[in-house]
Amino acid sequence: MSLKQMNLFPQPLRVKVNLEENHELVQMEKIINWDELIELSMNIRQSKVKAQTGPEPHYRELLGATVLMAVKNITYRDAEDLIAHYAPAKYLCNMMESNWKMDHSTIFEFMKRMGPIGMEEINSQIMNIAVKEGFADPKEMMSDTTAQEAKIPYPNEVGLMNKYLNKVKALIKKTGIKFSKAKTKIKEVMKEAKGLIRTHHLFAKGKEQKRKVTKKLLHIVDDIHGLIQEEIQSGRALKSRAGIELTKLTQVMDTLLTQIFYFIETGSVAAGKIIHLQMHQLYSIVRGKAGKKVEFGLKWGINRVKGGFIMGFLMDGGKHLSDKKFAIEAINYHMYHFGSSPKTYGFDRGGYSETNIKKAKELGIKHVGIAPTGQSEWAVSKTKKKYITKERAQVEGVIGTVKSPLYGFNKPNVRSIQAMESCGQRSFLGFNLRKIVREKMNLEFQTI
Repeated sequence: MSLKQMNLFPQPLRVKVNLEENHELVQMEKIINWDELIELSMNIRQSKVKAQTGPEPHYRELLGATVLMAVKNITYRDAEDLIAHYAPAKYLCNMMESNWKMDHSTIFEFMKRMGPIGMEEINSQIMNIAVKEGFADPKEMMSDTTAQEAKIPYPNEVGLMNKYLNKVKALIKKTGIKFSKAKTKIKEVMKEAKGLIRTHHLFAKGKEQKRKVTKKLLHIVDDIHGLIQEEIQSGRALKSRAGIELTKLTQVMDTLLTQIFYFIETGSVAAGKIIHLQMHQLYSIVRGKAGKKVEFGLKWGINRVKGGFIMGFLMDGGKHLSDKKFAIEAINYHMYHFGSSPKTYGFDRGGYSETNIKKAKELGIKHVGIAPTGQSEWAVSKTKKKYITKERAQVEGVIGTVKSPLYGFNKPNVRSIQAMESCGQRSFLGFNLRKIVREKMNLEFQTI
């Protein structure tokens, strides 16, 4: 039997740590222009806060935490732990000699205030650094579209109605309102509704049987919805936070119930179908991929400049618009951030049209490499076509990288569209930061 060896002296809680100069977080601290980011953060706060009261946020430290989360793809609590106990993270946040303790809620509030616009502007600053260092060349750009999938269950009529009933039951309890009519009725029919949901999931066989069960459940949900509407119209439900949430949910359900009625009667899905109660702006994006014909989320445009650095944008809130619209918007987005259009531009055949070729040339693009459809000819020479085809193929690789768990673009663990967009922009930021550090390290290695 072995005994655990005892220490003669207790271990010290304060230790001296020597950081490696080539550690990626140490390199990032040196590369980033923190003064510009602090000014950006101050401007965003000023635009969103009505009264400039209370203590000033620790901008430098919180921006370091933002960069850390972008690179590591970690939760707010993990970020708090790393900054408190991991020396490179403390160095990145400029907290090696600081006694201030950063908690997860402070990081969350800061990043919520920055929002997707803040993340996008930070990424734009990093892109400018890459251009100045010679690692990126905005004169060449290749674009594509992709879907950012939401972390939601597969949407179906019964599942959405079940979610609605659960939310209504929980919110009525929180409101503190008696809901004399609605509460009694809901209690009576909730058991019946749950029975129908169970029957649909376990015992209903065949399409017709499932349709009949869904129709019965729909009438019950419609009755409950009507009772909730009466209570809301009386004004009593608006007195609490839960009441406001219930009102928003009821407004979404007005549209969803009509869509479900339409589906039961016609068998066709209504245009603009709601697929999630809280994030009702999500869309069904038909991709036609093997094993995944439809993705549920937001549609992004991705711009890759020469050198491999990327930026992304949404059109009209992430709607599933045609690639023809994204092809021109990609150029406008590039011009907004870099001040001029690229000289060489590539996009896949989904964006092809004679009008788009003409518009792209009017915007100042010399070589418009939008892949043609059918028997149409390329608008560039054969040599340029070969080059653009090769470069454009690398966009798919970049998209696959940011969708990996390393950056967390796909299926972020959030509950709002704004948070999904912020996570998307943060994944681009993390990708570009890592790439600029690698390029800088490679350059230093070559000069030795």
